[in-house]
Amino acid sequence: MVKLNFIGLSLLILLLTCCKNERVENGNYYKAAVVLEKQDYIDWCRKKENPLKKTKELQDITFSLKYKPAEYVACMEESSGKANTNDVKKNAEDIDGLDYYDFKIQITSGQGELLKYQVASMSDYDSRVNYFAFGMEKDIKMIDGSDTLGCVLFHFERAYDVIPYATFLLAFPKGKSPLAERTFIYEDKVFNKGIIKFTYTTEDLSQIPKLKTI
Repeated sequence: MVKLNFIGLSLLILLLTCCKNERVENGNYYKAAVVLEKQDYIDWCRKKENPLKKTKELQDITFSLKYKPAEYVACMEESSGKANTNDVKKNAEDIDGLDYYDFKIQITSGQGELLKYQVASMSDYDSRVNYFAFGMEKDIKMIDGSDTLGCVLFHFERAYDVIPYATFLLAFPKGKSPLAERTFIYEDKVFNKGIIKFTYTTEDLSQIPKLKTI
C-alpha cells in the first residue's frame, strides 16, 4: 500500500511539473516561455532570425515586419541601460495595452533612396512623403481572430539621408490572447505589390521568452 501511494504521489508531481511547463491555446499545448535575464532577453529579441521578424521579398521591393513585445519596448526606452529589471517590468506593464511593431519597406538591392525610387517628378516625391507620413496608416490593419484592428499609433521615421528603406512604427490594440494567431495586412499603393500579409502563428508567439524579475 505504501509503495502504491508513493507511485501515485510521484505521478501527481510529474503531472504538475508538466502542466507548469506548458501553456494551452485552443486546446493545444505549448511549452512555457523561457525566462531570460535582461541583456539575454534584449539579445534574443535583436537576433536577425527569430519568430518576431517576418520578411517578404517581391522582386525589387522587400517588406518586413518585426513584433516588439512590451517588455522589449520598455527595455529600449531605458536609454541609460542602468534601470533594474523590476523598473523595466513596471514600465512594460504601463504600455502593455498595445502590441508594437516595426514595419520596413526597402529596395531589395540595398541601393538608392526609397523615397525617390521610381519617382518621375518632385510632385510625385512630395506625394509619396505625404502618403507615408499621413495616409498610409489607413491601408494597414491587423486581423486578430474575428476582430479587424486599425493602427492606434503610427509614425513614419523620416530620414534625410540617402537610404534604401523606410521604417514605420506601429501599434495595435492588444489581442484577446497573447498566443492567438494574428495577421498583419498592408495594401501597397506605392510600388503596386498588392496585398502584403504577415501571419504570426501561435507556435511563433509561444517561442517568445519572458523577462526575468526578482
